[in-house]
Amino acid sequence: MAGRDRSPRLLARFAIASFAVLLCCVLTAAASAATLPPEGIFEGCHFDTQMPTCVQRLQVIHQGGFQIVVVGAGDASPSSLASYATTAQSLGMSVMWEIGNPSWWRDPPTSTTMSGSYPGFAALCGCNQNGPLLAFLIHWLSQLPGTYGYYAADDTALAPGDEAGVANYVSQIKQQDPSHLVMIGSADQAQTSSYVGIADAIGTEIYPFTTSPLMPVSANQDQWGGIAQWASGAQQAADGAGKQSAFILQAFSWGDNLSDGETIGACTASDTPMSCYGKLPYPSGAEQLQLRNEVLLHAHPAVILWWSFPGTDGDVTGDTYSIYPSGSDAATRWSGLSAAVQAPYPGTNLTRPASHGLGAHLARAVRISRHRHAVRAKHRHRRRHRRRKLH
Repeated sequence: MAGRDRSPRLLARFAIASFAVLLCCVLTAAASAATLPPEGIFEGCHFDTQMPTCVQRLQVIHQGGFQIVVVGAGDASPSSLASYATTAQSLGMSVMWEIGNPSWWRDPPTSTTMSGSYPGFAALCGCNQNGPLLAFLIHWLSQLPGTYGYYAADDTALAPGDEAGVANYVSQIKQQDPSHLVMIGSADQAQTSSYVGIADAIGTEIYPFTTSPLMPVSANQDQWGGIAQWASGAQQAADGAGKQSAFILQAFSWGDNLSDGETIGACTASDTPMSCYGKLPYPSGAEQLQLRNEVLLHAHPAVILWWSFPGTDGDVTGDTYSIYPSGSDAATRWSGLSAAVQAPYPGTNLTRPASHGLGAHLARAVRISRHRHAVRAKHRHRRRHRRRKLH
């Protein structure tokens, strides 16, 4: 009789214990799913001649809640890059190296086209051909304790027919460094489809803030619904390829140069750079937080990057192509972005009624994003060429 009474109690205890284990697993999985990914920002600074300033800016970036800084690996001597990476590592940060020159994948390994872009590395390895130089560059960067990975190609550097060359280029990077993330930027669905299976992650650019504010959300549900679809589609593409997703979000004003303002349609040739600059606002902190949260709730990115620190807090390189913030304007921008980055994982579901496509506002943003990056890519090339001549 005593044995028969004990059996139901044992079964009940077993059921309770099993439920507790299951609940624990569910909660653990939920907590894991809600973990914030690392966030980074693109930076521009002359390491060889401005290292104290560059370090000061890096400390500001760290205090703003960022874990990663994206900088060009061809913009300074190897010793300066090593010093910067060591400083980042001491702050608990990492560096993503921007290396995406098309000559890496379009020119043959025996070409010497890249030795002029990486003169310090060419001298260090005693080689000037692209193939050996790339192998040396990646192996050298991989040994730095602060290395996070490689921004291997920006969308503006990619042309039709580049897929095979880029695949071989990425394969060479992974051969030298199989451990760190290799990322390619993408401006649209077509590029994502072409390159999503090649790199470790595709960085989907979402730059929706143009001439009109998108807050409050209740008055702009179509636009925010389109952003949610944008993020979800990028994640589905990554999942389908067995890869990770990543996102590059907006921390710039479309009016920071006259060409962008004219492309947007808010400025004309009769505008001055400053009058155009005043017509296109930088996104508010609330908009940037909403943008980040939409991505987090509709995708599970490996990393989120923001373009850019100079466009948010100001430039120190002497760039005259764009207009950069200063004073209270820069302080307000940086405060808003920092608050968005440091905000906790969103605790509410931001999903709205299904949107029919991206909507006219976002469709236009997608179309003009490629033009903007093409202009910037050419400008970055001119700046780097000029720096090499000056040094």
